[in-house]
Amino acid sequence: MVKSESERVYHETRPYLEKTSCIQARLISGFGTARYSMYSPISSTQCKGDAYLSLLRRMLVRLLKNDSRILGVEKVTRIEIQKILKNVGLTCTLNFISKQQDKKFIYNSIPTTPKTLQILEDFSIVFPSFEKSILIR
Repeated sequence: MVKSESERVYHETRPYLEKTSCIQARLISGFGTARYSMYSPISSTQCKGDAYLSLLRRMLVRLLKNDSRILGVEKVTRIEIQKILKNVGLTCTLNFISKQQDKKFIYNSIPTTPKTLQILEDFSIVFPSFEKSILIR
């Protein structure tokens, strides 16, 4: 019984006639091995964690540090920001908060994924006057 091309296993395949053909085939087959996550704009094999959560963390720190009047509060300290973010499920250092001080908050910059929506929902519990629509794309 003759097996079709798709039923052959590794040891039943025919060898390449030239070394360059083998190298080219291996190169082409390597293109399909990268895994991509719908939750991150970068390949998940190159990225630790979720890039959208990192973006959300930056925007929430900038919002709390620079534009806290939108949330209905006057001034929020670094330690308070760290505690707020920890309560909603995002961790950050005091140094990270300081680095975001001079950067502007970007409206409509967060993609809607289950993780980002959950964090924003938890953030809305802490700040009831917060409108999620200013962050979501």
